[in-house]
Formats: sequence, C-alpha cells, structure tokens
Amino acid sequence: MAKEKSAPAAKKPAGIIVRNILIGLLVVAFVGVGAFGLLSRTRFLMDKLTALEFGGEKISALEYKIYYKTNEMNFISQYGTTLQLYYGVDLSQPLETQPYGDGTWGDYLHSAAQAGIEEIYTLYLEALENGYTLADDDDPVYQGELAAYRATAEAYEMELDEYIKAVYGSAVHMEDLEHVARIRATATNYYNDCIENLGVTNADAQARYEENPADYDEVDYRYFSFPYETVTYTEPAEGEELAEGAPASQEEADAMTEANIAEAQALADTFVSRVTNENRFADLALEYADEDSKEKYEDADATLTKGGALSNASSSATLQWCAEEGREKGDMTTIDTGSSIAVVYFVDRYLPNVPTASARHILIRASEAAEDASEEEIAEAESQLAAAKEKIEAILAEYESGEQTEEAFARLAIQYSQDSGSVTTGGLIEDFAEGDMVTEFNDWVFDSARKPGDVEIVKTTYGYHLIYFVADGDPEWQVSARQAVESEKYSEYYDSLAGKYSMTAKDYGVSLAY
Repeated sequence: MAKEKSAPAAKKPAGIIVRNILIGLLVVAFVGVGAFGLLSRTRFLMDKLTALEFGGEKISALEYKIYYKTNEMNFISQYGTTLQLYYGVDLSQPLETQPYGDGTWGDYLHSAAQAGIEEIYTLYLEALENGYTLADDDDPVYQGELAAYRATAEAYEMELDEYIKAVYGSAVHMEDLEHVARIRATATNYYNDCIENLGVTNADAQARYEENPADYDEVDYRYFSFPYETVTYTEPAEGEELAEGAPASQEEADAMTEANIAEAQALADTFVSRVTNENRFADLALEYADEDSKEKYEDADATLTKGGALSNASSSATLQWCAEEGREKGDMTTIDTGSSIAVVYFVDRYLPNVPTASARHILIRASEAAEDASEEEIAEAESQLAAAKEKIEAILAEYESGEQTEEAFARLAIQYSQDSGSVTTGGLIEDFAEGDMVTEFNDWVFDSARKPGDVEIVKTTYGYHLIYFVADGDPEWQVSARQAVESEKYSEYYDSLAGKYSMTAKDYGVSLAY
C-alpha cells in the first residue's frame, strides 16, 4: 500500500483507463498477425516449445509468456505516465516495437523477466534439493499468489477471465497461472526460511548502525539564502543593439555574475557575523527577507529543517556539511548553491526513534466523487461507497462468527481483499513506520490504546479497510539496519550459487511472449 496523504477521486477511474490499454494491447496483438503467427501462438504449440532451459528445467513458451507479460503489466502500471511523458511511448502499441537505447522496450522487459526467472528458479531448485515439496493448494503463499490475480482484475474493474485474456492472451489459462504460482510459492517459502535462518538480531542491527551511523542519523538545521543572478551573454541579431545594462560579451557577463555572487556573499557574511544563537538566526531571517517573503519569515520555524536524512548527503552540500565529524550546535557556514549563497546553522544530529508496527488489512476499493463531478458521477460514487461499506461489514461479520485469529483474518484477506500489493501475504504489511500510511490508517494503527488482535473498519481515500493489528515493532532505524544485514547475508548466500545453474534462451520460444 503506497504512502499517500490524500488521493482525490478521479472523474474516470484509473482501472478503466488501464483496462482500455489492456484491451487495446489485446486487439493490437491480433491485428496484422498472419495465419502462421496465430497458429504458432496456440496453447498447444506454446506449451510444447521451450523458451528457456535452466538447471535441467525446461520453461515453455507458455510459462515464459506469463513471466514476461506480468513484468510488462507491472511496468506499465508503475511507470506508464513516465513512459508517455518522458520517453514518448505509445501505450496502445506493443512495447517491443518501440525503441529504447540500442534496442526496444521489449528487449528491456525480456532482460528483466529472465533475471526474475533466474532467481525464482534458483530458489525453487534449491528448495527441492533441500527437501521442500512443490507448494500445494493449502499453501498460504500459493493462495496469495492466485489472490493477486483476482485483486488486480477487480482493481481494473474486469472479470478475472477477461483480465487474464487481456494481459496474457487467449493461450494462457488459469491452470497455467496456477503452475507458475506453485513454483513462485515454493521459491518464496524457501527464501523466507533462508532469511529466518540467517538469525540476524537487534545486536547485529546495532553493530550495523555503529559502523555506518550516517545511513540512519538525521539532522536539524536552519537555512536562509541570498539569491544572486547568473548573467548570460546573447549576441544581438544583425541590426539590433544591446539592451541597456546587458553584457557586451561572455567575459563581461561572467564578471557581472561574479560581482553578483560577491554581493550575495557579503550579505551572507554579515548575516553570519550578527548571529548569536538560534533565535537570533530566525530574527535576522525576517529582517533580511524581501517584502514578498516577510510574512513567511514571521514564523520563527520558517528557517528550520527537521529530520534531514544524512543518507541523502551525497546529493546535498548542506547535509554533507552537517555530517562532518565534530559538528556542534551553533556551527555555521555559507554555501554557494549555484543560484544563491545559503547560510546554514547546525542545530542537532540524532538517531530518530520512529515507531513501527505490523498489521493485516482487507481493502474494498471505493472513492469519493471529484469536486467537479456531475450529479450522475456523485450518485455513482455514493453507490460504490455504500456497496463497499456493506461488503466490508459483511466480511467483519464473517470474521466475528469464526475463529477470530490472525490466521483466520489472513484467509479472509486472500479471499476478499482488493489490495493486490498485500493480498499475496494475507493482507500483511510488516514493519511500516508511523507516517508511512494514509492518515486514517496510520492514526488507527498508532493509537496508543492499540493492542494485538484489535480489528476495526477504517475508511480512507482508498475505500474501506478492515484492519487487524498484529503488533508494535522496533524503531524504524533498527528495522532498516536489520534488513540491511539480512540483505547482505542473503546476497552472499545467493552469490555462492553462481554457476551452479546455467540458463539458455531459445530465441523462437522467447519471441512468442509478444
């Protein structure tokens, strides 16, 4: 579930837009394909043709297409707007026909799909070698994998069969997705056990912090800047004269810029010389502010930045200065930002103790009508909200009439939740920090009265949630440090398997993913 403070309802649901893209891609896939092309993409042939060989396993063109198309769909969902605006991608046309770098977007997706398959099959084969069996129908991870298809289809306002056909084509059936889900679930179960068996503790997290404190520390500082103008020279067109005050050459423009910088630097130096404490810094900011900014700096905290993450210091000269060893409260410096001379006053450096928690949730999506919605759209939104509320209340009643355990809640999440991001884990969202979630969700979870096992319906901009509180967690820095150690140790283990399994691509089988 994404971090979001507000999400106003669109006049046209995003699901409808993506649904149209999906159907458009489906139509394009059949238009202009000759008889042999259609025949080669039949279920029978795609199931028989090999796309990849990995560690003795043969991955059919049909199975490979599932990985490729899943990757493509996730890519479009996450980066669709960026692809259109910055890369000029036409999402109504196949990505494999559109250039990217030295190849096409299809080449990029093939590389990503094959990298994903390599890791999944490596873990799957390691699982089998270590006595694991293929995930069965009762495996919760397998159930979650399948539930993700249902939840995603519902998010795009499509029937499951319609969604499968739109994304994967008519050759792919539910049983094929089930086969892939079993392999992925087996690999995931083995991975989860690998992480647990690493035995990383909070002591390891503390050691990680002590080795790399700047990865976790934050700073507070005050900041005020004196802008300057960078002057450029533009040669006048033939017959035109230079504007009054304009430089006659680039050398003169550079000299004017240097004079502007010197003037701003002099103001900043005077500012620094007059600062005696933190309050004085705020007072001087108001004094030096231009008329348009006076109102802003009447607030003494207008110059204060709290919680600057030193992990971002590589891209910030201010944070780099704050991170220097021996920095103390009251230290000041001036920094040329390229458009101003900034004065920085160091206030504090500390390790933040932001609380975390874990919860499970079931989401039934619905949203308020947009502010400029028509009466018809308002009525439709209200109808959807009422239906979502009725459905979540029915799910709560089903939970209360049953075992009322976390495991029972997880089963209901797999059955009903429309959050495709967490449905695979039975609605579980682990170790999220206070402030990460949409406001209403966050406030319920981090209520000081909250205790494990609490269940309640909460309405947010996403719709109606049924939330199960699992437990409070460790401070965010500790969770992050522990996960960093786990990631390093897992990478060491995974890298040790390099060369154990080889992968060979069969060009024709791979090409049938389109």
